[in-house]
Amino acid sequence: MDSADVCRALGISKRTLQTWRNNGRIPFSMLGGKVYFKESDIDELLQAGLKPKNK
Repeated sequence: MDSADVCRALGISKRTLQTWRNNGRIPFSMLGGKVYFKESDIDELLQAGLKPKNK
């Protein structure tokens, strides 16, 4: 999943997603300068009914 997909799935802004990445609240990978997220990681967040906490 790319950043736009994750923002839509979690109902968050791109800036919030960036903050979570910076704080290590959500796992991600970078390929060719683009950020990707495992769908399974996002599904786990949604199934748990939890979103990573902002500081």
